[in-house]
Amino acid sequence: MVFPHLVAATGHVRTFATVMSNREGDRLPRWIADVCADEQCGLASFAAGLITDLDAVVFGMSTDWSSGPVEGRVNDLKALKRGMFGRARLPLLRKRLLLTAASRRPQTAMVVAAS
Repeated sequence: MVFPHLVAATGHVRTFATVMSNREGDRLPRWIADVCADEQCGLASFAAGLITDLDAVVFGMSTDWSSGPVEGRVNDLKALKRGMFGRARLPLLRKRLLLTAASRRPQTAMVVAAS
């Protein structure tokens, strides 16, 4: 059994994923127009939401810059803080946060130049 609205939504989602993966933000306005014109896919409200801040979304989908690693670190620290809520005072919480941050820092190899 084939459901036309699911087929349409799948195509639009795959196109959106391609635009994001390839950082082709300039294709986004056309994608939004296609989604809004397709009454079967159910993504029109999502596409309309992108229009409200289109310039920022296009820029974000076009640049190599990402705040993902920073957001991941912040999420880790907030989870640790929530887990210790009411159980520890500030010095212990500070120590655990610093140790957690240090343990997740990428290790760099030191190369000593031979003279």
